[in-house]
Amino acid sequence: MKRIQVHVFLSIIGLLFYRYLAWETKRYGFSMKQLIERLSGIRMAIVQDKKSNLCEIILEEMDTKQASLFSFLNLGKFLPS
Repeated sequence: MKRIQVHVFLSIIGLLFYRYLAWETKRYGFSMKQLIERLSGIRMAIVQDKKSNLCEIILEEMDTKQASLFSFLNLGKFLPS
């Protein structure tokens, strides 16, 4: 029973986040499907230098709408510096 309650709680939190994201980004005029597609297209890669073994996080090229969403939602703060 406890697992079901946790599942329902997390589902509701996910739905609330989903709706909040739609509300925050409504100025872009995307449908929810379009918004999710745009955000899903923002990709990052971890690149390791063969000589030094240092890793670097690189964002792949984004179109202007993706870059605007990335900036507006301040997603850069979730990347390690």
